[in-house]
Amino acid sequence: MKFYFILLFFLDFTLLHSINLEDIIKSATQPKLFEKIIQEEQLALESKKLANRETAPLTYNQSLSRSEGGVYGFEHEISFSKEFKLGNILALEQQQNQLNNEAYLLEEERKIYRYEYYLKTLYHEYCLKAFYFDNFEKEVKQFRVLYRKKEHAFKEDEISRKELLQLDLEKERLEESLKRVEMEQANAKKQLLDLTILQSKEALFCQDLSPILMKVTLKDNAFNLTEKAYDKRIESTQVGLKRYTQKLESIEVEMGYTKELDRDMYTIGVSIPLNFSTRKSEYEKASLLHYSSVLSLKNQQIIEERNSKIKVFQKRLEEAFISIEAQAKMIQRYQDTLLPLMKKSYQYGESSVIEYLLSQQKLYHWQQVLLEKKQGYYKTLFQFYSMSEIRG
Repeated sequence: MKFYFILLFFLDFTLLHSINLEDIIKSATQPKLFEKIIQEEQLALESKKLANRETAPLTYNQSLSRSEGGVYGFEHEISFSKEFKLGNILALEQQQNQLNNEAYLLEEERKIYRYEYYLKTLYHEYCLKAFYFDNFEKEVKQFRVLYRKKEHAFKEDEISRKELLQLDLEKERLEESLKRVEMEQANAKKQLLDLTILQSKEALFCQDLSPILMKVTLKDNAFNLTEKAYDKRIESTQVGLKRYTQKLESIEVEMGYTKELDRDMYTIGVSIPLNFSTRKSEYEKASLLHYSSVLSLKNQQIIEERNSKIKVFQKRLEEAFISIEAQAKMIQRYQDTLLPLMKKSYQYGESSVIEYLLSQQKLYHWQQVLLEKKQGYYKTLFQFYSMSEIRG
């Protein structure tokens, strides 16, 4: 009973201190770097917006002239001028820039999504290799038991030296394969945890694997970031159209003082751009209308292209699911029927050691193929989710 409680305590402690998929994503260094970059870009764009809010600076002009001839003396002039934008021109320009900035930041956020799914792919690859190693290790342990029995049988002259040598060579091959599989598992874990601030010696908890399904469908919020960025850019063009419908955009006010030889003069003036004398606003609006059409066509092209790729991924997942199910059923049937018969036949001397070893090697090969098929499934699955911009 005491041993039972100690075992339970050990299991609880291990689970509490094991790393799950959520821990990996939260501890990953690259997403935090992406977020920091986006924050800095946002601050840069905010500063740029504040700069654009400012109007042109006050202009100072000064001139000095000398008169010769009839009346000798100096004249000088000082003036100040300032441009003022009228109505809501400045506000519309700021809104247009703000919408374009928000669209850009939304597009940058996709990098975080893609990287998180890259981490999920590595996590699933590690867990599959860990499961494969555990299963293969059990197979090797069973073979060790068989080898010890046959070693004892050889000493009793019950089997030939040739048979024992064949078993010994197979045991050596299995031990080397087990070391290779263990190394692959360790490397997969290191590759994953090196992308985080977690220690490589910490245990990984492989209970967050996504289910292997035949049908994987898009959610309603697919391509959410792309659509939001597109909406922001379209709204920006609409604001731009409003900005260029203003009849009077700005005026320039000038005040000056002139000191002539025998008198002082004070001036004040207003400069008004005559928009009707140029077609600039008309061309600007036409440009925005064409740009809006380009945005719409590009967005349509992107969504159609991604939907096409999504269908390809869905087809691959469906085919992979069928293949995995068939492979798993074949392995299970082989383990339940033919493999026990081969083992029993060898034990009773009805089959040769070569036939028995070949039957075992066939099982190991099929299990390796199943592992590779599952790895391919998860790689495609997370490409599917990354393409659809679904974060979760």
